[in-house]
Amino acid sequence: MLNVVTPNEADKIISVEIEKLRAVETVGLWDAVGRVSARDVRSKENLPSFSRSVVDGFAVRACDTYGCSETIPAMLRLCGEIEMGENTERSICGGECIRIPTGGKLPENADSVIMLEFCEEIGDGYVLAQKSVSVFENVNRLGDDCKVGEIIIEKGSVITARSIAVLAAVGIDRLEVYKRPVVGIISTGDELISHSGVPVGSQIRDINSVMLYSAVKALGCFVSVFPVCPDDEAMLLQSVSAALSKCNVLLISGGSSAGEKDNVFRALSSIGKVLFHGIAIKPGKPTMFAVCGNKAVFGLPGHPGAAYFMFELLVKPALLKAENRRLGDKKAPAVLSQNVSSNNGRATVCAVKLEGKKASAVFAKSGAVAKLSKADGYFIIDRDTEGYPAGREIEVTLFET
Repeated sequence: MLNVVTPNEADKIISVEIEKLRAVETVGLWDAVGRVSARDVRSKENLPSFSRSVVDGFAVRACDTYGCSETIPAMLRLCGEIEMGENTERSICGGECIRIPTGGKLPENADSVIMLEFCEEIGDGYVLAQKSVSVFENVNRLGDDCKVGEIIIEKGSVITARSIAVLAAVGIDRLEVYKRPVVGIISTGDELISHSGVPVGSQIRDINSVMLYSAVKALGCFVSVFPVCPDDEAMLLQSVSAALSKCNVLLISGGSSAGEKDNVFRALSSIGKVLFHGIAIKPGKPTMFAVCGNKAVFGLPGHPGAAYFMFELLVKPALLKAENRRLGDKKAPAVLSQNVSSNNGRATVCAVKLEGKKASAVFAKSGAVAKLSKADGYFIIDRDTEGYPAGREIEVTLFET
């Protein structure tokens, strides 16, 4: 007999246990993209570390250019050229300028740069400035981008290519991130053969292994698929134990209903604790969740459609939470184009096809996959209703992968 919980109760139970799995590791910058920072990262340096030109031109004191124009240029004495990467200290006095490239270090006493196209070298060591500049024009000042001690990556932020750029700029080569879950997948059933095999009699192809693998992989987690396990409790226990030695989250599809051959509950109860077995939702009622030591195990329905929705609603948020990532589901408002019935007492997940703002329900049984593959997303009918009428406004969660 199933001990049924509501979807919200299931989510809370899973969240408590998943947070216990959260751990931290240190990775190099080359491997950090897509990971989640486990600490606030502060800059070790000012960026830029010196005031520099953002154009090719001449470094000047802005006050020496005030009022100049093409007809009344300012005559400045040229006193050298800044080389890229030059480490020597340069300075200018009133009425002087120095040629400077983009990225060149601004000399002492200079506070701005005139672009090359607004200057004319007239020989004899002089330059005519034909446009005035304001203080710090065409200059990136020391610390303009960030200052020593400033937080450049916040805890809980996903490391992007832009994050990598600033970390590299201030010389940070390693950082602490949350560990990604290592996920194992086991499909169960005497009737299952490889998805690439040819069924004989009542055999069916193993859809769930490759489907769940793809869904987990799309989240960036590490994932391994273990051999299909027949409906034998001893063999299942052996397979589960082997998988848990190599991963910290395990997904088992099939064998979760309350029947004679449904051995997942018994196997998990013998090596851990089943925290719930059954959810008041359709499809996916026989879903279970267990903890075995410090490992989390999801028992998912064998029907691919039901397994997929339980992955979307329960497993996906849990895997993201384990890495302290935020759930970024995209939502779209829509209006139902027809009546959709539901069983009062349990929530119903309904796939839909979108045409503009209109949502048409994709009626497919839990074992169907062809119709589900054509859907754009899904919505959930509340458990305390018998369905939604045509014309009702709904919020559709869009499929991402």
